[in-house]
Amino acid sequence: MLALFFVFFMLIAKLIPPLSPTASAQSIADFLVANKLRVRVGLAFSLLAACLALPWLATICLRVRRVEGKWGVLSVTQIFGGVIFVPGFLFPMMVMATAAFRPEERDPQITQALNDVFWLMFVGIVGTLVVQAVVLTTASFVDRTTPGTFPRWFGYLNAWYALLALPGGAVMVFNSGPLAWNGVFAFWIPLVALSVWMIAVTLVLLRSISAEQAAERSPTLVAS
Repeated sequence: MLALFFVFFMLIAKLIPPLSPTASAQSIADFLVANKLRVRVGLAFSLLAACLALPWLATICLRVRRVEGKWGVLSVTQIFGGVIFVPGFLFPMMVMATAAFRPEERDPQITQALNDVFWLMFVGIVGTLVVQAVVLTTASFVDRTTPGTFPRWFGYLNAWYALLALPGGAVMVFNSGPLAWNGVFAFWIPLVALSVWMIAVTLVLLRSISAEQAAERSPTLVAS
């Protein structure tokens, strides 16, 4: 999902680095007119790539449920967070697709407004990611399963990710600087942190599932 998303969103659609929030309406319209086919094709495939996160999110829910032993507050919260995660990509991208659909036929200020909506939604919806990270942090610290589902270091990693992602919510306030939607604290650091977090979560999930399967095949491992 990450690999395909970056190929389509960054390399084809050319939407990373982000368009500046201080860019004029005409410059934004000119960019979309000049790149409308690239943006539309890149977004079309990015929409599909984002959906690949669904089984990943389902796996997180089931692993958290294993920690709780039943459907509890943490696992149900993770379900709701996962429900928002993919639409958090899809809905903003549909807004940008609308901006790139007929940019030469409308007032540039309308295109600028659609661009604003896209970046404010795309970067600003970090609350659900922070909540998911807090859920995994808590699950890691209360995990008493055998074999363990989440290692303790994983809890600290999620806590750090939550802190690094949090500044993304500031894009609603700042038009320029490090906390704007193209700023180092609101965009670049959270982007790198998100990539590292998703890869780390995936590796921990795979290791956890493998350990559980091995224990089921060899019940004596559990006793030892």
